[in-house]
Amino acid sequence: MFDTLLDLPLFQGLGHDDLNRILESTHLYFEKRSSGDVIVKEGDLCEDVTFVLDGKVSVENTAADGSWSVEEEIHTSSAIGIECLYGSRRTYPSTYKAHSQTRLLRIDKRTIAALTAYFEVFRINLLNYLSAVLARTVQPHWLPAPETLEGRIVMWLRSHVSRPAGYKQFHLTMTVLGRYLGEDYRYISRALHKLEDSGLLILSRHTITIPAFEALLLHKQL
Repeated sequence: MFDTLLDLPLFQGLGHDDLNRILESTHLYFEKRSSGDVIVKEGDLCEDVTFVLDGKVSVENTAADGSWSVEEEIHTSSAIGIECLYGSRRTYPSTYKAHSQTRLLRIDKRTIAALTAYFEVFRINLLNYLSAVLARTVQPHWLPAPETLEGRIVMWLRSHVSRPAGYKQFHLTMTVLGRYLGEDYRYISRALHKLEDSGLLILSRHTITIPAFEALLLHKQL
């Protein structure tokens, strides 16, 4: 149990005695989910933080008008709900689904508040986590403008993922993408097929699959 907690982003750096106190005085809710189960749904009220202990989990974000969406895989030990546990918007902005047998740990809002008050390391970990989320949100807006249409497409894709690495799948038409970029869908199609020919993504009907987003960002011809 100690090793499990120390792998989670909010518990890293806590001492043995502190972990003992947490385990003795805190209600930790463990759950198991099967492949296809929804863990949390976009729009639901966030009342706790959910940690992914093992298994495959994806996060899906959908445009406000429903015209497109993106699905990403998230890491084991990821924390779901920290950024919307407090503040003016307390609903989940995304839908999380299990894609295998998955173990979860849920900690309710009251317990998170108590741990934040009693343990300085826990409080610092929470601030570091929120700072990292904010940095990922701000950084893409200050990157240099790409010179090619392929680069503009990659920049747009990057601005709509939570982490610029790993597996991604965008569900949208070339017409929709062209509308966002102010380009005719024929030019969008040509640019996407050039990226596909380079082995960086896979095109299918209304879907762009990117096996490794970091490889797409490193492509020298962008």
